[in-house]
Amino acid sequence: MPSPSPLSPLSRSDQINQLIGGYGYIAMELVAEGWTPYLLVLKFQHLGGRRDTVLAQMKREAERAHGWLCERVWRNAKAPSRRPWMPCWILVPDFPVAKRAKVRLRELVPNDGLHLQGVAVMPPGGRLREPLDEHLGERGARYCPRGGPLTSITATPIVAGDVAYVNTYNFKAVPRGRASFDDVLVLPLSSAELDSKPRRAADPWRHPVFVRD
Repeated sequence: MPSPSPLSPLSRSDQINQLIGGYGYIAMELVAEGWTPYLLVLKFQHLGGRRDTVLAQMKREAERAHGWLCERVWRNAKAPSRRPWMPCWILVPDFPVAKRAKVRLRELVPNDGLHLQGVAVMPPGGRLREPLDEHLGERGARYCPRGGPLTSITATPIVAGDVAYVNTYNFKAVPRGRASFDDVLVLPLSSAELDSKPRRAADPWRHPVFVRD
């Protein structure tokens, strides 16, 4: 009896699509449990430096904004019991796509158009009574302080059945080679990611610093 032929490995395109679908599944699973999905877009002022440096700044700002939102949604947002109920953001670097309608030049200039875009899923319950899009519209100044790197954060409601499509669209820079999966930011960060973050200077492993009068 002839032995079965080995399965052919997935092509690079199939691997990319499979990984993108995995991120989409995170959001779709939450939506199936009653969470509310949005398209989230974060734009920034021009940030100097190399691309990886610019992207790191954008991610830090996204983490800050996400943390502030969590505090609006839940009391004691940092409690371990709250972690499964934190708003979920799946953010990817994105670039403007040329369309028939003209895009204002000043929106293209900062960071060559690079910004963060993704699916945000809001948990049921919590202290936030208004929809996320209304909340960000009313409290935009709190999320985007004057003079800070983050200049705009907007949310648009998504129909539950369109989450997979919107997620795939958000990842369009990956198959085009303009971004990689290493650039993806999923919030809240996992415990492992939090543990791997650099420690502050005040942490015990640091030598004490004495200041003379």
